[in-house]
Amino acid sequence: MRVVGGAWRSRPLRAPAGRNTRPTSDRVREAVFDVLGALPEAAAALDGLTAAAGLETHAAAAEPGSSGGTIGGALAGHAVLDLFAGSGALGIEALSRGAATCTFVESAPPALRALRGNLERLGVPLARGGGGERRGLPAAAGRHAVVLGTDVRRALAADARRGARYTLVFADPPYEAYEQVRPALVRLLGRVLVSGAVLVVESAAGTPAGLPWAVVKEKRYGDTRVTFLVTGAASPAEGEAAD
Repeated sequence: MRVVGGAWRSRPLRAPAGRNTRPTSDRVREAVFDVLGALPEAAAALDGLTAAAGLETHAAAAEPGSSGGTIGGALAGHAVLDLFAGSGALGIEALSRGAATCTFVESAPPALRALRGNLERLGVPLARGGGGERRGLPAAAGRHAVVLGTDVRRALAADARRGARYTLVFADPPYEAYEQVRPALVRLLGRVLVSGAVLVVESAAGTPAGLPWAVVKEKRYGDTRVTFLVTGAASPAEGEAAD
């Protein structure tokens, strides 16, 4: 497994041992970020974060990356939330391609060890996740990550209390548990999304995302369905946007 694009392209990533974590394959990850790079809604979402932060502009300036390249890119400036993060491959890919921040949420100890190890090897600064910080908003110190070793429900509820706001969310729960976690996503996610935020949801090929936001694109890769949703967007019903 490796980073497939951006400042850390080709840098290796480690997955946790065992079969309890199902990392998104390099091929699927590359396809997902190709879609995001061409999705006009992904660029438009930054306007919502600008408003939430009370900033005049949210465009990220190009800065040196920790392993060459720049912070500027297709996802420059995004505030990312990686739920059921596992090894952190999706959020790390977003940071590599210019995202300003990423909050990783993972509760399994083996996955947390792999995630923290991957961030450490890439030299990603870690910010504290507690206190009254407004996670998700851009930081003057530049690109950084927060790692939360807790249940997704608790993390979302805590972030809502702190006023966290995100422009891009990845949710890749275990396929067999999707129906159990979907109600929590419906109930809690909207409280931490800026207007126009983009969600990328992975589920089994036969399982629709079933979330109350507009589907703008849907892709299938083998046994995986990837659904791209946007808050507040007008769209056909889920499934009609499939390619």
